[in-house]
Amino acid sequence: MKTLPLPIVALLALATATVLAHDPGLSTLDVVVDGRAVSATLSMSAQDVALAVQTLHTNTAEALSAFARDSVHLTFDNQALVPGRDDVVPVDGGMRIRLSYDWPIDRRSSRARLTIASDIPKRLARGHRELLTLKAGRAATTESLLDASSNPVIVEVAGATGWVTRVWSFLTLGVHHILTGYDHLVFLAGLILAACTFRQLLVALTAFTAAHSVSLALVVIAGVRAPSSIVEPLIAASIAWVGLENLLREQPRTPRLASLARGSARWMVVFGFGLIHGFGFADALIELGFGTSIADVATALISFNGGVEIGQLAAAAAMLPLVWLLRSQPAWHARFAPACSLLIVMAGGYWFLERIS
Repeated sequence: MKTLPLPIVALLALATATVLAHDPGLSTLDVVVDGRAVSATLSMSAQDVALAVQTLHTNTAEALSAFARDSVHLTFDNQALVPGRDDVVPVDGGMRIRLSYDWPIDRRSSRARLTIASDIPKRLARGHRELLTLKAGRAATTESLLDASSNPVIVEVAGATGWVTRVWSFLTLGVHHILTGYDHLVFLAGLILAACTFRQLLVALTAFTAAHSVSLALVVIAGVRAPSSIVEPLIAASIAWVGLENLLREQPRTPRLASLARGSARWMVVFGFGLIHGFGFADALIELGFGTSIADVATALISFNGGVEIGQLAAAAAMLPLVWLLRSQPAWHARFAPACSLLIVMAGGYWFLERIS
């Protein structure tokens, strides 16, 4: 299968839109294979969704899910895969429909033939194109541009992997997500700055951990969804709030506000923010796919959450010695701590304005 660079894809889409009397549309189909989990995510613009709705004569999420199920066909060797779960999420006026599959239970071969066929270009506007991307494990991403006359795409991918490999995959994903999530790290830094004792820090981290564990469980087990357009600004707001709270704690002249920032009220607020951050963590898990069987879901949830905790503890271990060393300096409370808290407020405020725009 030929791999098309994204600039060529963009040029092809532009050329098609120019030749035809109207924009035929460009949808995307992202197929991810990881261990025994397979996911296919169909993203359609508002224009394509409107056209699909005209065909379906209804605008329900169930109908759009059925549209994706009827249009996207995955075959593992000679056995058709059946989606065990689907999720429909509105995105900027369009729709993103994610289908989750499992490898057939009796397959354990090291290599397998995966056939991907999509009827989306046939069912939407004439001349419609679909960008298919396939990512199998740690292999490079493969891309192909489909139209109504395209043949099914056939690729060789790794077969089902062992339990240890699957655990390691989700564990490393969790570690990578927290260590590369600069907003989560800044929030953690705010908690460390505010903790006067190790016990206070332990209580705050425990509340944060328990909260985002609840969020991940709600997403994976109960299918609860929170739009990123709401979650991401709230994460930024939580960062600004923690920095502002740290500044208020240093000002005894505002006893009412300072009392709200002390004691048991703090861990409850941290728990609430942890729920929000958990929905942000869940986006990474959803994109990778977590399977449909109870064992696969439990493995993904526990391993990913464990990875997040390892990354969080590693970041805290790197920050704590420096912070506690600076605490012994006379200028810490007068200059360093307020300056760091102010930087946290500014970072959170900037990200908040950026994410709501």
